Amino acid sequence: MSAEQKRAWLVLIVTIVSVGGYVVLVPFVGAWAAFTFGLYFLLLFLPLVGRKQPADERDKSIARRGTMAGGLASYLAFVLGCMGTWWVAFAWKGQEQVSVHTMGIIACLGALVFWSVRSIVILVLYGRHVEADDA
Repeated sequence: MSAEQKRAWLVLIVTIVSVGGYVVLVPFVGAWAAFTFGLYFLLLFLPLVGRKQPADERDKSIARRGTMAGGLASYLAFVLGCMGTWWVAFAWKGQEQVSVHTMGIIACLGALVFWSVRSIVILVLYGRHVEADDA
């Protein structure tokens, strides 16, 4: 297993524990405190995800594709989060203001989506067995 795969598994496990902790803590401490726990838990493991150069061309290609997919998914999540907030708050409930905390949550959601999708794509691409061309 390559270092990139190990980092991808670490990111996925930390993300799942973070989101799970958020879901479990919301009824007890409220959404903002639970979100803060999830964010601090992610930040605790962030140094372990350090950026090292992949070993060979295949590793670089997989890392590049994972980063591209994560970036596109993150942008989509950010746009959907902002437009969803607008639709719920303004168009559906008739409010003219949105809490400042909502925008922070949307930005962190974008980062969460980026790292999760990047890790999933890396694991999927490493799992594929690509045979060399004979030409």
